[in-house]
Amino acid sequence: MFSFFAALRFDRNVAIFAFNCFAAAMLALFVGFSIGLPRPYWAMSTALIVSHPLSGAVRSKAIYRLFGTLLGAAVAIFLVPPLVDSPVLLSLAVSMWIGACLFVSLLDRTPRSYLMMLAGYTAAIIAFPSVNSPGNIFDIAVARCEEISIGIVCATVVHSLIFPRPVGATLLARLDDWLSQADQWALDVLKGRSAAETARERRQLAAAETEIHLLSTHLPFDTSHLRETTNVVRALHSRTLLLIPIIDGLNDRLGALRTDAHPLAPHVSRLIVEVAAWIEGGASLGAAYRLRARLRSLAAATARNADWPTLLSSSLLTRLDDLVATLSDGHALLEHTRSGKPLPPALTDLLARVEKRPMHRDVGLSARSAFAAFLAVWLTCGLWIVSGWKDGGTAAIVAAMVSSFYASLDDPSPTIVTFGITTLVVLPIAAVYEFFVLPHINDFPMLALSLLPILLMIGVLWANPRTQAPGLAAIIGFCNGLALQETLTPDFAEFMNVNLAQFVGVFITVWVIRALRSVSVENSARRLLRHNWRDLAHHAQASIAYEPTALAARLLDRLALLTPKLAAVSAKGELSGIDVLHDLRIGMNLVALQNASPNFDTPTHMLTQRALGGVGDHYSALSTADRPIEAPPALLAEIDTALHAIAQLPASTAKLTGLSAMVGLRSNLFPKAAAYRPADSPTSDGRTP
Repeated sequence: MFSFFAALRFDRNVAIFAFNCFAAAMLALFVGFSIGLPRPYWAMSTALIVSHPLSGAVRSKAIYRLFGTLLGAAVAIFLVPPLVDSPVLLSLAVSMWIGACLFVSLLDRTPRSYLMMLAGYTAAIIAFPSVNSPGNIFDIAVARCEEISIGIVCATVVHSLIFPRPVGATLLARLDDWLSQADQWALDVLKGRSAAETARERRQLAAAETEIHLLSTHLPFDTSHLRETTNVVRALHSRTLLLIPIIDGLNDRLGALRTDAHPLAPHVSRLIVEVAAWIEGGASLGAAYRLRARLRSLAAATARNADWPTLLSSSLLTRLDDLVATLSDGHALLEHTRSGKPLPPALTDLLARVEKRPMHRDVGLSARSAFAAFLAVWLTCGLWIVSGWKDGGTAAIVAAMVSSFYASLDDPSPTIVTFGITTLVVLPIAAVYEFFVLPHINDFPMLALSLLPILLMIGVLWANPRTQAPGLAAIIGFCNGLALQETLTPDFAEFMNVNLAQFVGVFITVWVIRALRSVSVENSARRLLRHNWRDLAHHAQASIAYEPTALAARLLDRLALLTPKLAAVSAKGELSGIDVLHDLRIGMNLVALQNASPNFDTPTHMLTQRALGGVGDHYSALSTADRPIEAPPALLAEIDTALHAIAQLPASTAKLTGLSAMVGLRSNLFPKAAAYRPADSPTSDGRTP
């Protein structure tokens, strides 16, 4: 209970949002009353559900919810008339539609997911109350669409006009803060700060990446000037995606070199100091060109028979070059976004190549969630059919809604239980309004004034992500329990019957989800790790090179999902101590090698592909193993052979990239192996040179 109240925060933005929620709800209710809608309280509850602290997010949710409502209504009109005389078939058809919509929705973690999710449970909202009067299905569908649409429009208008909070301003602040933290992380790595500090910074940055991406998806619906620079923001985001593996790779190389066995060469130490000074001086684009030229020149001077410390130093210089390039691009793009300064031609070309960021998808878990939703709704409908319970349809609607709302969680059942408990807490409040307050109210201003305290509290709950589950339960429980209509006819038996149906829907959903869908934190972490390993196996064995940003996006998205799960796993578990950025470093090296390898001569290309195939085999085996396994010694020999062959190539950009990536693979896959020695490296025919 203390943690619940501790999660509540109340500041100016929360107060404005709570007031806007109240204003939107009252406007929707007033319009619903004015045009004589049969259930104006649906408009009120929709206005609250659609509300979001950022006005651009309200508009994006509103558009997709509106289309989802229309699609769900069309499906209900299509299904009810021909199947109304076969209740089992009708409930089966609607349940299957809900499951299918939820499956598609879970595969898309952007605002577009609202469209299919709402299309699913809107069909239930319209179809189930229509079974007793199928001839009126069209009128009922139109009425529900009008009520929901009015709520959506009212929420959009209010949050856009009354102290709006544009997405652009929040996104720009997040990007500015993110880039500042990345600068600090890079400085900490370059100056040899403690591993604990850098580990904390990299976890925070990885988690913030997904938040920035989700914010940017609302940008096209925003009213700020950033809406016109959506492509610039995407380009900036693509740079920030690459910074995490670049800085982490630097940390890995410096960790290997800052030892008694592999001390830093004086010229490398001087360049590290220069790069740190460049970052502290603002990471300007002009100075970056000169600094990069020196870094590339020194990296290219690596001797063909260089020993392991020299190869590590060369790889470090290449990573420093990547760091300077990416940081300078990021700062230039941020400055352009903030002040409108012209972009240099190189960055203008970058904008043309920006692609949408791919995110993690778990088809198997989405299918299980969809099946659980289907079964929960169908079983609830079965209880309704067998018992002949008048309000059984309400239970089925609630089952459809709650199984959809929380399907993306590892274990939705505790949150759904919280939903049910909150509904139970709200029920007496709704009863007090229904039987003691509303009978004494004769006009709308007094109605609005009486609802002000409870709706403001709901707005405060709805403003904070940590209290949104009870906030949503309060919206649905209070608004549907009160069931405000033009004519008030309080009936205690009817009131209890309708609200009892909500608890039945929640109970059946929890029972089904616990039986079929709940996933422990450890198993959820294992699933994400296996997805990573399958991705790495695919990229290692791919016949074509992939864009590094796309892989970094997926791996970082999983990293943001993995970090809290691994933190919750017991220190004695098999997953404890796993470096969540290890896979990201491996992935970036694989992509770099796949891009560089076609530029090698044929024997070196074949040796590189053989080593990559071995890495792919290792990760394929890892993805099906019961526990983490170490890379086989034979793979080390293949990597050393390819590393020696790449080192013999003439100086080129492809050689520098490939050499750095192969060094990265070796040091990450075999951190405890003896140092590479060029004199012992076999040639392609197995002989030692």
